[in-house]
Amino acid sequence: MKKSPGKGKKERKQGDAYDLSENSKLTGRDFTYNSNLASRLYQILKPMLRAACERTTYIRLQNALYAAVRNDCEHGLGSLRLGYGSVLPLKGFRYSKRVSWSNFFMNHPAAHFDEAQQRIRVQLPLAGLRKFDLIHERLAKIDIKIYCVVIQLDDRHTIFYHVSKTLELRKEDHKVDRGITFTLEDCKDAVILCLGTVRCWLRSPDGCDEFMSNSSTLMTGEVFDAFLIREGKETIFPDEKFDKLPPPILPGDDDEVDWD
Repeated sequence: MKKSPGKGKKERKQGDAYDLSENSKLTGRDFTYNSNLASRLYQILKPMLRAACERTTYIRLQNALYAAVRNDCEHGLGSLRLGYGSVLPLKGFRYSKRVSWSNFFMNHPAAHFDEAQQRIRVQLPLAGLRKFDLIHERLAKIDIKIYCVVIQLDDRHTIFYHVSKTLELRKEDHKVDRGITFTLEDCKDAVILCLGTVRCWLRSPDGCDEFMSNSSTLMTGEVFDAFLIREGKETIFPDEKFDKLPPPILPGDDDEVDWD
C-alpha cells in the first residue's frame, strides 16, 4: 500500500512545477541541440570503424561537439549553433583514447581547402610510417581510408561524407607520400571533418594466411583536421593556427575517391 506523506511534510516538486533558473533552461536547450546533432554525426562515424568504438566514444564526441557549439560568437545562450565559432575542438577526436594515429605514423595527414575549386586536398606522409615489426611482429599490411564528413549548416539533418579507396601498405612497399582530392561540389556553408582510419592485417602463426585483426590496439580512427566553410570560403578565427601545405589539386572523383 502506498504510504501518504507525514503530517506537515511538503511533497517535492516535480517536472514543470520546479522553478529552474532561466540560465539552466537556456543551457538545456543548447544541450538538447548538441545531443541531437551528436547522435546524427555518430550514426555516420560509427560504421566507418565500428570495432574501434568504445563505451565512451559517443560521450567524448558529444563533449567535443559541445565545445565547438559553445564557441558560437553570434547567438546567445539557448540558441547556440555549430558553425558560428571555431570548430577546432573537433580536431583530434578519435574513436579510442588508448590508440591514436601516432601509434602507426609519426606524422598526421595534412589537409588543404581550395576555395577556387571547392576541393579538399589531403597529403599522407608515408615516410613517417612506423616499422612494421614494432607495430606487431606478424603485421602483414595496413589498410588506410580517408573520409571527408560534411555537416551542412543550413540543414543540421544533412550529414554526408566522401571516402577514399582503401590504400594498402606492405612492409616491402616503397613509402612515397600519397595524396587524394575530394570534390565538395556546391558546399557553401558547412563544417568539414577530415578523418583517417587504420586497420591491420596479420599473418597467421604458420605464415600461410592473412586476416584482418579485430584487436583494438591494431586500429584507429581520428579526425586530423576540421574546416569551417562560410559562403564557400574557409573561416579562420584569430586564435587558430594552421600549418598546412597547399598541394596541387588533381581531377577525378567517384564513390570511392582514388589515390594519385
